[in-house]
Amino acid sequence: MRIIPVKVPKGADPIIYLGNKVRNDGLIGGFILGIGGFDKVKVGVYKGGTYDITEVCSKNGHVIEVTALLGNYLRVGDNVSIHIHVNLARSHNEFYGGHLIEAVVNPFLEVVLIEVGDLSKVFTHRVKTS
Repeated sequence: MRIIPVKVPKGADPIIYLGNKVRNDGLIGGFILGIGGFDKVKVGVYKGGTYDITEVCSKNGHVIEVTALLGNYLRVGDNVSIHIHVNLARSHNEFYGGHLIEAVVNPFLEVVLIEVGDLSKVFTHRVKTS
């Protein structure tokens, strides 16, 4: 098992950034944990084969706090699948959550990749053949 800390920088899309990290570091499969902030984000809730998507943007000079970021990753060849769910707070009484579709990091995300091995045999629905 490997544990790899990653600081995702301001302006990055975490799905793309972490996908590149997995690919470049030769990781196979594991779990993702994180906290941090976004400037804007799209989150989805699964509904009948697709996602019902909500877009959230920062306001009043505050970032969107990522209070919990949990997920997993797997790689088969050059194909990487990143699957993340998030809990978000835009103010003290405004919360969002769901599947992370895309985001813009601000000021950064503190992420830990926990390498456990090949998950593609279990999560076969996420393995791309093309």
